[in-house]
Amino acid sequence: QTVVRDGRDVSLTAREFAVLAHLVRHAGEIVTRTRLAEQVWDENFDPLSNVIDVTVYHLREKVDRGFPARLIHTVRGSGYVLREASAPEE
Repeated sequence: QTVVRDGRDVSLTAREFAVLAHLVRHAGEIVTRTRLAEQVWDENFDPLSNVIDVTVYHLREKVDRGFPARLIHTVRGSGYVLREASAPEE
């Protein structure tokens, strides 16, 4: 899957694209790890796995690295949020 940020193509895996799509659909809202597991992974997902964190890490490397402002933010103890680059940092 490919997305474009500031005119640059960003190539994503299917899972990274699914996570990003979910974050985009819920931009500005905190999306919990549980919600990502339910919406992006299947019912056999191991809740003790760090696969969500690893996927978000790789997604950030592709979507945020090399750009002046981050879009994907961690809300400690809650989950992740996608917000406009102009929004203040936490």
